[in-house]
Amino acid sequence: MPVVSIVLPAYDEVESLASVVDEARDVLRSSGIADAEILIVDDGSTDGTAALADDLARRYENVRTVHHSTNLGFGGAMKTCFREARGDWIFLAAADGQIPIAMLPRFLRLKDTADVVIGVRERRADAPVRQFLSWGFHFAARALLSVPQREFSSAFLFSGELLRGMCLRSGSRAATVLPEVLYRARRRGARVAEVVIEHRPRRAGRAKGAGALVIMATFVELARLAVVLRLERKHKR
Repeated sequence: MPVVSIVLPAYDEVESLASVVDEARDVLRSSGIADAEILIVDDGSTDGTAALADDLARRYENVRTVHHSTNLGFGGAMKTCFREARGDWIFLAAADGQIPIAMLPRFLRLKDTADVVIGVRERRADAPVRQFLSWGFHFAARALLSVPQREFSSAFLFSGELLRGMCLRSGSRAATVLPEVLYRARRRGARVAEVVIEHRPRRAGRAKGAGALVIMATFVELARLAVVLRLERKHKR
């Protein structure tokens, strides 16, 4: 089993994926992390991302791909990442290049004292409207799920053992998997740490999380999930 899985959910990221994978391979090499994999989860892309991911997997033995035949959305991609990753530690980053994979060693330095390490962006490189939407998402998640962390939508390092013991109830189309994981981690007494990270402008392509349908689905799903988790907690007493 690899010690580290770098997981990259990718939906229509053909212009940035290769450079992100190159960056991941560089940091593994420079950090001396030989026992690792780079997992690309292609979420039903239609722009050539799927073919590029397969080509990268053919070229590099530590790269592998999983494909969705159709787009399953944020939740579906995240669940596949967590289910398919083989590592003892799972590093989640974006395939758009906004989170430097070079930050991985800083996350790994905390693995002896934390089960989850959250990347907190010092400065956001997004447009103001995306920053406002992100603020609303985090505010709602903290209020509805009692998640105390200030940010939970960028890069993460998870204990593979912790993730594999979770039955996630978030719907596929909404962006609620990460706050649900933090909720469940807290319920299990998991240790959580934070790392300040750089946030870069998108290398190419377009953001997928600011569409009206995604926003609506996420806030509806947060409300539904809050009820589901409360009922789940009540039945376990």
